[in-house]
Amino acid sequence: MKAFVLKIVQKPWLFPLALLFIGVLAYGLIIPSLGFYWDDWEGVYLYQLHNPAISFQYYSERPLSAIAYLLLFPVAKMTPVVWQIVSLLLRWGGVLFVYYTLNLVWPSRQQQNRWVAALLFVFPGFLEQPVSVAFGQHLTTYLFFACSLFLTVLALRQPKLFWLWMPLSILLGGLQIFMMEYFVGLEIIRPFLIWLTMQSMEKRKGLFGKVLLYWSPFVIVLAAYGYWRFVSLPPTLGVDPNTPALLKTILRSPIAGLSSLAIVVYQDSLHMLLTIWPQSFLDTTKMDINSKRVWLSWLCGAIACIAYGLYNQNSNKQDAEHFNDHSTVQLIFLGIIILLFGALPVWATGKQIAVGKWSERFTLAPMLGAVILVVNLIDWLFRTHRQKQVLLTLLLGISISGQMFNQIVFRNDWIIQKKIYWQLHWRVPSLEPGTALFGKGTFTDKSSYYDGTYIVNLLFDNPVRQDPRYAYFDIYHTGLDDYIPGSPLSQVLRSGQFAGNTSKSIVFDFGVRGGCVRVLDSIFEGDPDLNSSVADLFDISDVSTIKAIPDLAPNFDIFGAEPPHNWCYFFEKADLARQMQDWETILQLKAEADASGYEPDVAAEDLPFIEAYAQTNRWDQAYQLSLAAHEIGSGSGMALCNAWRRFAQFDSSAEMLSYTGKASQEFCTEGNP
Repeated sequence: MKAFVLKIVQKPWLFPLALLFIGVLAYGLIIPSLGFYWDDWEGVYLYQLHNPAISFQYYSERPLSAIAYLLLFPVAKMTPVVWQIVSLLLRWGGVLFVYYTLNLVWPSRQQQNRWVAALLFVFPGFLEQPVSVAFGQHLTTYLFFACSLFLTVLALRQPKLFWLWMPLSILLGGLQIFMMEYFVGLEIIRPFLIWLTMQSMEKRKGLFGKVLLYWSPFVIVLAAYGYWRFVSLPPTLGVDPNTPALLKTILRSPIAGLSSLAIVVYQDSLHMLLTIWPQSFLDTTKMDINSKRVWLSWLCGAIACIAYGLYNQNSNKQDAEHFNDHSTVQLIFLGIIILLFGALPVWATGKQIAVGKWSERFTLAPMLGAVILVVNLIDWLFRTHRQKQVLLTLLLGISISGQMFNQIVFRNDWIIQKKIYWQLHWRVPSLEPGTALFGKGTFTDKSSYYDGTYIVNLLFDNPVRQDPRYAYFDIYHTGLDDYIPGSPLSQVLRSGQFAGNTSKSIVFDFGVRGGCVRVLDSIFEGDPDLNSSVADLFDISDVSTIKAIPDLAPNFDIFGAEPPHNWCYFFEKADLARQMQDWETILQLKAEADASGYEPDVAAEDLPFIEAYAQTNRWDQAYQLSLAAHEIGSGSGMALCNAWRRFAQFDSSAEMLSYTGKASQEFCTEGNP
C-alpha cells in the first residue's frame, strides 16, 4: 500500500492538483459569500455598458489592459462567484508556469521549487485576491508573463519547436507589458534564464552573443513600450496617475532622490522578507482571538501545510549530491534581482509597498523574488532536511491561515455592502436623473470614494450610460468649501462625465453606528447619532428628487438577492412613505414590524412612525413611542423636541396641546432648547 501511495505521489500530474488544493483551501471555501470591492466596480460598470469599443478608451493610461476584460467578460459576466473562481484559476495558472520554468532551469531542485510555488500562491503580502474583477487584469498579465518566460526556456530546450515557442513567447511578453506595467521590471531576468539554460545544455561557445540575440526581440518590445509610455502617452493624458515622480526627483537632485530610494528599498524589502509573515498570522487589529473563525482558519492552515509537507517530502526525493553546486547561489541572486526590479516601477512612481491602503497590490511582481529568497535562504542556512521542512511548513501554514482570515474579512465587508445598497433601494426606489448623492467617505472599508459613482449608477440606472446620470461625492473630496445650494458639481468618470448642482442632491448617512441608512431630511435635524460631518448638509439634501415608484430593482447578479425584511426595511419604507405623506402605510408598516418583533437600535428611526401617529391624531401613541425612543438614545431630545414643535402646527385641539406640552417638558430641556 505504501509503495502504491508513493507511486501516485510521485506522478507529475499530482502537483498541480496539490497546488490547487492549497489555493481552494486558502481562497475558495467562502467564495460563494464574496462580492465586489474597491475598483471591481469600474469593471462591473464597464461590462454593463455592453460596448466593447469603449473598453480601449476606458483605461486611457493602459488602453490594452481592456484585452483582459474582453477575454474574461464573456466567461465571468458579472456574477461575483464566477469572478472569484476565474481569479483563483488565473493565479493558479501563473504560479504553475513559474514552477515549470524553475524546473526547466533547475531540474534538480524540484522539491524547493514546489515550496516556492506553494508559498507564492498564498503569499501573505498580497491580500487583494477577493478583489477579483479589478485584479482580473493584473492576474491575466501575470499569467501571460509567466507563460512567456516558460516558453522562452522551452524554446531553447526544444530546438525543433523553437520557431513555435519563441514567437509565442515574444507575443505574450509584449502583450503583458503593454497591458499593464506591473511586470516590466522583471524583463531583466529573461537573459539570466536564457544564459543558465544554454549553459546547462553545454552551449557555451559564443554564449554571450547568443543570449543577446535571443533576448533582442524582447528588448525591442521593451524599448517600444518605453517610448510609448514616456514620450507618446503623457501628452494624451490630462493627469498621469503613474508618473515616475521619484525618478524625476533623482534626475533633478540625485543625492536626495537616491537617499529616499534607499530608505524605501530597505523598508519594503524588510517588510516582504520578514515582517509580513508573522504579521499575517498575529495581526490582532484585524482578528478576534476568541473568534471561532480565527481558530478554524488556523486549524485549516495547519492541516493543509502538514499534508502538503508530507506530499512534498515523499515526492521526487532527491539527494543533495545531485544539486548543481552553484544552484543555490544562482537562485538567491535571482530572488534579489526579482525583488528589486519587480518593485522598481512602484518605487519609480514614489509609491511604497509597506505604506498605504491597498498598497499590497504592489507585491504582485516582487513577491516571487521574496519567496525564492526565503526558500533558498532557509535551504542554505539550516543544516538538516527536517529543520528546513518544518520551517517551510510553518510559513505555509501561516500564509494559508492569514489568507483564509482575510477572505472572512472581505466576506463580512460584502455583507455590510449589500445591506447599504438594499437599504438605499428601499428608501430611494427611483431618483431623478442628474441627482448628486453626498456621503462621508467610503461605503465600507473595502471600497473607495471614487467608486461610489459607479455603484449609485448601477443601483439607480438601467441601462447605465457612458456619461453617468448620477454621481456620488465624498464630502472630503468634493473641493467645495461650503455646501450651499446652487454650487455647480462636476465629476470625470474615466470616459464619461457628470455635471450637476448641489440644488439637486440628496445626502445620506451610512448607518455606521449600528443604525440604518438615512437620507437627510428636516425630520432628523438635531439627531446626535448622525455623523457629525454629514449633519451639516441638511440645506442641500432635497428629497423631492426621490420618487416612490421604482424604475427597476437592483440587479441580483451584482447586488445579491433581496435580503429578509428586518427593521431597516420597515424604517426605510416608512421614511419614504413619510416623505410622500402616506400615513396609513406607515402605520401598517409599524404594525408589521411590531408583529415581527423588530425594534430600532437608533432613537431617530422611530421618528417617521411618531409623525404618522401625530398626523392621524393618535397623540398618546405618538407620545409613548417618543418616550421609548428617548430611552434608546438619551441624547435624542433635540430631534424629538424639533419633531413635537412641528406637530404643534397641525391643529389646536386640547388633546394635542396637552401632549405637546408634556413633550416639551420631557424633551425640550435647557440642554435641548
